[in-house]
Amino acid sequence: MFSVQEDLVFRNELFLWLDRESPDRPGFTRSDLAAVPVQGSPDRIAGTMTGIWKVTGKSDAAVSIITAYVPPGGQRPYEDGVGSDGLQRYKWRGDDPNHADNVSLRRAMEKKLPLVWFVGIGYVPGTQTQMFQPIYPVFLVAEEKASQQFVVAVEPNQKKVGSEAGAEVVEIARRYNRQMVKVRYHQPVFRSTVMLAYETRCAVCRLPFGKLLDAAHIRSDADGGAATVTNGLALCKIHHGAFDANIIGIDPEYRIHVRDEVLQTFDGPTLQHSIKEMNGETLRQLPARKAEQPDRALLAERFETFRRAS
Repeated sequence: MFSVQEDLVFRNELFLWLDRESPDRPGFTRSDLAAVPVQGSPDRIAGTMTGIWKVTGKSDAAVSIITAYVPPGGQRPYEDGVGSDGLQRYKWRGDDPNHADNVSLRRAMEKKLPLVWFVGIGYVPGTQTQMFQPIYPVFLVAEEKASQQFVVAVEPNQKKVGSEAGAEVVEIARRYNRQMVKVRYHQPVFRSTVMLAYETRCAVCRLPFGKLLDAAHIRSDADGGAATVTNGLALCKIHHGAFDANIIGIDPEYRIHVRDEVLQTFDGPTLQHSIKEMNGETLRQLPARKAEQPDRALLAERFETFRRAS
């Protein structure tokens, strides 16, 4: 039997390893997670075939969970999602509540132990090897047996609040939960998915420096745009700003258009080479997989906004 304190020490060291490794990687493959040096010994911290994993000899509770990447239009084997309360859900393995994997999740919940959620973001370029973005720490805060799933908090203050708490309290909790899920889960996963699809290059100019790139929405988040790769573009800071300000537009054929008044402005090499010379060019970097390329209908919608602004 493992004490909660010993278990927490192991998990905290795992999180520190992820802190060190994550900034220099586009994501992690299952092979990257097969021999992680924590507490002096290499341990696998994510399963090869299962989405639920506990580390033998270090914990009797689940340490990590995985959600596989499915390209746009594909179907997931397990439909993890968001509940009406704004909290994420994670499905049981199978339908047996006493399956060893489900028991290990229940132990993590009962002991209030933090886990790592590895979320699929795409494939290693040119392969079928999946890559994952780690979201951590996450906590299992409830189990919904009728739906065969656990409720996942991505921030320690998130709670599952029942309707008996009163409509106003429930609504406040829902708004808070949705905002936290957006910031801690959807935004980093969206960025990682887009960066991986575009091989960490600006779609307009192919700038290859990740720290100078953003994952831009085609349909904005404020207008209900989904955090999906087909609603995204990898853009450098200059071209992201220009796209949002309708200085440049991108039509459904992936051609770049520059606003007329900008074309008629002469103000040095940055404007000339970074913006004006892009007029009429097609996007220089696109995802290799057609299913991950920008949604043409969304671009058409966004291009109309650009035309009206011009």
